[in-house]
Amino acid sequence: MFEALAAYQPELTDFFRAQIIGREFAQANLFSGPSYSLRMSFALECVRILDCQQEGEALCRCPSCRSNRLLAQENLLIVSKRDHRHLVQSALSSYERLGTDYTKTEAIRALRTLLLAHHPQLSTLAEAAALNDAVGQFAQSGEQDERERKRWVKELGDGTRRLLGAMKKNVTITVSQVRSIAEWVGRSAIGSDKRFIIIEAMEETGLSARNALLKILEEPPAGVYFFLLSEHPGRIMQTILSRVRHTRFSPLSKEALAQYLQPYYPAKEYDSLERFILESGGLDVQKIEEQANRLAATVVSGKALSTTELSELFGALDGAEGFGHLLAFMLSSFEQAVKAGTLSVGRAEKMIGLASRRFQQGQMYSQDIQMMGQGLYYSLLEVR
Repeated sequence: MFEALAAYQPELTDFFRAQIIGREFAQANLFSGPSYSLRMSFALECVRILDCQQEGEALCRCPSCRSNRLLAQENLLIVSKRDHRHLVQSALSSYERLGTDYTKTEAIRALRTLLLAHHPQLSTLAEAAALNDAVGQFAQSGEQDERERKRWVKELGDGTRRLLGAMKKNVTITVSQVRSIAEWVGRSAIGSDKRFIIIEAMEETGLSARNALLKILEEPPAGVYFFLLSEHPGRIMQTILSRVRHTRFSPLSKEALAQYLQPYYPAKEYDSLERFILESGGLDVQKIEEQANRLAATVVSGKALSTTELSELFGALDGAEGFGHLLAFMLSSFEQAVKAGTLSVGRAEKMIGLASRRFQQGQMYSQDIQMMGQGLYYSLLEVR
């Protein structure tokens, strides 16, 4: 059990293995920790083992494990809030470059993680159905030469962009989705007597959705397992926290990161898994980090950039994902300024809170990146 993940989070591997062997695994779980600490990977492996028709061994070939390998099972639903665009593109780029079975499987799993948020119970988007068909054909295709790999990467990348463009910019799970999940888990099971629901960014849900989910978590139906993933568990309402088993994930160590990236044969060393994925997914991380540091420095000093400079800076960002990463780097710069003594703790906390709220609102209402960025910048300058 958990052999494929043991090298990255060994203590958690032992913890989860003991729970499952002892038949003490909770039906409602909260996995918290920083992004790219493999919370989703562990949740999916827990799903595989719990649903396994044998003993949960890594190379099991039972029907449920074969389906899980490509995330093709019908009893799994994922509502994820993540940078799917760069995650998928990174996986596709690695497959195009290497063409190995491993990189093909990882590309399929990245695509299916996105598509499982469009489970028929939750969504009927034509773009999701079209991409799902393409992924199915890709999974069944045999060995491919470089030209064929390029064709598949383009087709799947285009399908991903069309789906992401058609998606509503909800913060995360909605109350209507929670109600659909409640209906789904209450039905008679088909194939397996278990159902699995993974919900990401639980702390960003609206009040109605949280209250609706709370009703299910209070007494989950038999065989139904929830995995809530969160970077900020302190923002989750206490009534939900009291009904889940909370497991904290740590960032990957330098050694664990190097081992994780080994199958991808990276051309250079990376200080984080996030940076590898963003760069291989086509994002100019260094440029965004430089822009973020520039913005943060002017906010801290109070020497504002001109409207023209701001327009050029925000206009060059690669959509909402680029803005999100710019904001993350800015917040990190504020934290560094606190450590350096150039920014007070109180002012930093106000700015970080303001930035988080504005970004969530901007995503929810699909605001223009330039307008959202400039409005946030000027608001940050006024914080004292």
